[in-house]
Amino acid sequence: MHREFALDTYIDLRDVRLTGYVSQGLIALVAVASVWGTITDWQGGSSSWSFLAIVLMVPAAVASFLWFRSATHNAEAIALHGVRTVSQVWRASDPGQREVPFDQRVASPLIKPWQYAFLAMVLCDVFESLMLDTPVYVVFSTLSTLCALGAAGLACFLIWRITHMQERFAVPQRKRR
Repeated sequence: MHREFALDTYIDLRDVRLTGYVSQGLIALVAVASVWGTITDWQGGSSSWSFLAIVLMVPAAVASFLWFRSATHNAEAIALHGVRTVSQVWRASDPGQREVPFDQRVASPLIKPWQYAFLAMVLCDVFESLMLDTPVYVVFSTLSTLCALGAAGLACFLIWRITHMQERFAVPQRKRR
């Protein structure tokens, strides 16, 4: 007996929830350490909290990279289309745009602000490190923290939303007792 399966059946995808949660948690820790470091800077204290934020960026970047690799794999399986950027992952993963041709799908309008906030944070961090023993240091430290909060909030939302959209395409698993 020959059976045909519709394209809207479930697709077996990589589970991106764990790496998504770890990424979001580490990104949030970077933001908290950055805020605490800036508060310490305002009070003329040690820059160890700012250093901790920089150190936490490495595992946050690794976890985010691992999440992105799996999310990209899933997006390619869902859209049957080459996917390389966050915008393309969003467009491939959005079940509301499933019937729209891939090149006509729309990505989240929050992706660009997240990218700009992240870039601004990095630039402020560079200026902050160049201005260490000057009065302007606290200004760049504060700007960096504000950008870090914006970038972290947007990154966490985008990871959560893409993960949630991709779950809708995954094979349902039976609950274990």
